[in-house]
Amino acid sequence: MIKPTIVKHVLLNVMLLFSIQSFTQELTDIGDNPVSDSVSNSSIRTKNIIMVGVGSTLLNGKLSSPDYENFIQLQLKRFISPNFNVNGNLKKFDIKNYDFHTNGFLSGDLNIEWYVCPNNKLTPYTYLGVGLLTSNNFEDQNYKVQGGLGLDYLITDNIAVTGSIEANYIYDEQKGSQLMQEADHLYFNALIGLHFYVGNINKQPKRKIKKNETSVINSNLIGVN
Repeated sequence: MIKPTIVKHVLLNVMLLFSIQSFTQELTDIGDNPVSDSVSNSSIRTKNIIMVGVGSTLLNGKLSSPDYENFIQLQLKRFISPNFNVNGNLKKFDIKNYDFHTNGFLSGDLNIEWYVCPNNKLTPYTYLGVGLLTSNNFEDQNYKVQGGLGLDYLITDNIAVTGSIEANYIYDEQKGSQLMQEADHLYFNALIGLHFYVGNINKQPKRKIKKNETSVINSNLIGVN
C-alpha cells in the first residue's frame, strides 16, 4: 500500500516541475528581446494620435484683471519611440476688442513631447516647441516658443482624456503688433480634450537572438552548475 506521505511528495514534485517549466518559458520570451526592450521600450498606446480639444487663453497674463478668450484645437501626434512623439497642432481663437477686419487669431505649433509612463493608463507628459501666431487676415504675425505639461488617461484601448497647461512666449518680429501690445510677450493656454489612438501598439519589434549571443535564458540556465 502506498503511504499518503509518498503521494504528497510526488504531487509536490509534479507541481514544482510545472512551475519551473512555466518560469523558463517566461524567461525564453524575455530572451527574445534585450532586457531594456522588455522593460522600457514598449507601450500600451498606439503610434498615432488624433486630438481634438477646447480651451481658454489668458491673453494678458494678469490674474488681477484677466483677459480670457476661448479656442479650439486639432492636433496630430506620431510616436518615434514608446516615450517620445513629434506633433503639430492648429488653434483657432477669437479676440474681442481688437481692431482687426476678421477679429481672430490662428496659432500653429510644432512640438516634441515626452510621455513619462507610456505603459500606464494614466501618464503625465511634457512638451516643448516653436510656433507661429497670426491674425486671420495674416497681417499681424509673430513667431513664438511654447512649452507645457499635461496628463493622459486611457478610458478605453483607443480613447483617452487629456488636459494640459501651456506657456507661450512671443517674439516681436513685427514691430507695433497689436497682439504684442496686449499680451506683453507672454500668454497662457489651458486645454481639455480627447486623444484618439490609431494604428499598431507602440513597441519595439522582437529581436531574435543569434546562436552565440548571450541572452537572459542562456546566461541563467536552470539546473546547470
